Amino acid sequence: MLLAVALLACSLSATRPTCRVQDAAPAAPPAAAPEVTTPSAPLDGGARNLVVVTIDTVRADRLGCYGYFRDTSPRLDRFAAESLRFTRCLTPVAQTTPSHWSLFTGVTPHEHQVLTNFSGGGTRAGGVKGRKSVATLRLLAERMRERGVKTGGFVASAPTKAKTGLAAGFDTFTEPDEMRRLGQSVVADALAFVDGCGDAPFFAWLHLFDAHEPLKPPYLPTDYMDRYVEDDALRGWLRERDFPAAITALAKRGISVAEVNNHYDSALRHLDDQLTRLLDRLDRSPLRESTAVVIVADHGTAAGQRDHMGHGMCWDEQLRVPLLIRVPGIEPRVIDTPCSMLDLWPTVFGLAPTLADADFATQCRGSDVLAADHVERPVFSMGAKPNYDSMTTRRWKLLRDPDGVRLFDLESDPHEAKDVAADHPEVVTRLKAALVAEVARHKKAGQLHQRAGADGVLDPKLVEELRALGYTEDDPSGGGAVGDDDS
Repeated sequence: MLLAVALLACSLSATRPTCRVQDAAPAAPPAAAPEVTTPSAPLDGGARNLVVVTIDTVRADRLGCYGYFRDTSPRLDRFAAESLRFTRCLTPVAQTTPSHWSLFTGVTPHEHQVLTNFSGGGTRAGGVKGRKSVATLRLLAERMRERGVKTGGFVASAPTKAKTGLAAGFDTFTEPDEMRRLGQSVVADALAFVDGCGDAPFFAWLHLFDAHEPLKPPYLPTDYMDRYVEDDALRGWLRERDFPAAITALAKRGISVAEVNNHYDSALRHLDDQLTRLLDRLDRSPLRESTAVVIVADHGTAAGQRDHMGHGMCWDEQLRVPLLIRVPGIEPRVIDTPCSMLDLWPTVFGLAPTLADADFATQCRGSDVLAADHVERPVFSMGAKPNYDSMTTRRWKLLRDPDGVRLFDLESDPHEAKDVAADHPEVVTRLKAALVAEVARHKKAGQLHQRAGADGVLDPKLVEELRALGYTEDDPSGGGAVGDDDS
């Protein structure tokens, strides 16, 4: 084991860039820096630039391009028509910090060891720790920066601030002074960064938090909050998905299921308007022909479904995320192949070889789902609480929690309403064995990596900001407190 750790560490650079942030200290440097690996071929021609937009707390089924009946996403819909649109992409975990760590390392939460917004090094810490990059894992921005690419990160909320470790590799990094900010500030920072890059290749990450609970004013402008009203179309959509007549956490305050969902849709429209400013600016410049753009959600949300507010569980509405990839020269199409967010970078590198990085690709646990030799495999996801995970295939979904296992036939029951485990014991046995083996592999890989933080060093300000957003250490899903605050 020690030899394996040494070999892995020597193959990856631990050099850390200096980050400029609005209200966070840069990640602490490691004790020793192994020799930097030889960079891959420089970016030259084709897609020279990369823009990644993570849209926090966005259910795929609430966007027009994924079939929703309301006009929550007109600009995103136009972008989707120019892109590869993946209909069955699942996040590895429905919580912001660990999901982003998986996105930007290409590995599972059990491997990078950031399991919740409140976790550090694979354990449930008593608060948020000041984390730096795992010494034997590289974040995408670190590899891009080492290749001479200018890197900028622009985030909107506490779970993505520099103290979570996600700023590693960024030359420029901005974040809100408080717990969150609206998308217009994020987009403005990102566009200023792009303008300052001149002719140099760049990687820009934008994190938009507009759709995350709580959604009441003054966070969202009041004119957005009244945009949608309850009607027969909404009632039918909610009924088809077995939304309850009332949400327990909110009914005592007179807040209806329809009101919660009207506000959520309003927040999505506000988010879409911020994307308009970004995408229109890119499309009206020469960057349109030299920039790959990826838009993906970190997770979805319940919005009252199953009498739950928040996220962090393994239901489809919390795991299934929109994934849109636009690469110059690649024709748009719809991809129905089941996939994980971990498959994103191998797939992007296959579409845009000029962006590919050999070392980072080797680190990624996913695969190119568009490759001719791609073989579909069950998709693993986990919850933000212990002993809560799932395995999903094209037809079946096995969900495991402390009460046991449930099985859903997605062909006849896409909204996961009827447990058919008793009718298909052989499927349960097969998928449960695959799930147990998958978790064991992830945890074994995690043993090769160092703890993802400074032991025992708590950051009280970040803890309070997360609590204000509805996250608690007892309920890292943000279900209870977020629901109580959401009006």
